[in-house]
Amino acid sequence: MISKTLGAPDDLMMAADVGRILRISVDMVRLLARDGRLPFTSTVGGVRLFRRADVDALDRERKANGTGRSGERT
Repeated sequence: MISKTLGAPDDLMMAADVGRILRISVDMVRLLARDGRLPFTSTVGGVRLFRRADVDALDRERKANGTGRSGERT
């Protein structure tokens, strides 16, 4: 059984949701998006939306690399 908290891979999230999952600030989420490390799409109003699958992939990458909150090694 899949937990309801995991979300589907194509679920879209806002930067605040991504920040909570990755335990980083919204500003860091924006930096990751601007640097191309976290793909996103934008609404007509300019709100960035992130796919759950992309967020999970970045989370796995960060854990594999041993990076902590601000990208520092732990």
